[in-house]
Amino acid sequence: MKNTYYFIALFTFISIQALSQKINPTTEAEYLYGSVGYKIQLNNKLPVKEGYTLRDFKPVVEENRQVEFKGVYRKGENKPCAIIMIYTKLRNTPQYYCIPTDDADAALWRKFNASLLDDTENQQPQLQFFAYCIAFLASQTQQQ
Repeated sequence: MKNTYYFIALFTFISIQALSQKINPTTEAEYLYGSVGYKIQLNNKLPVKEGYTLRDFKPVVEENRQVEFKGVYRKGENKPCAIIMIYTKLRNTPQYYCIPTDDADAALWRKFNASLLDDTENQQPQLQFFAYCIAFLASQTQQQ
């Protein structure tokens, strides 16, 4: 099981390199927006965070679950400074994750890795689904 977590983290890191800003990595504020603030924005019907735009990527949809991706872009930049990953399982509330850029502070990557873990006994199927979804995201970004 531990190897699965390492695989997910490594795979995510490699996949997101194609998306990353090399000049300005994900900031703590952008990470918080992606992992918490975006949900608050949706629930309160607020506009997108000032100075940013969001771009939808193709979702991965299965019968009982789906993952949506939203690129967070700083105004005037053409690469996302973060990716919001929204996981929804049938009859459950969505879970929000923020994938930082590859050059972001290691603490943000640790937070992302920790956010993937929950209290369920067997997370391997969910983590495998995440790996599949992130690979699908990476294939989309190669076409940009």
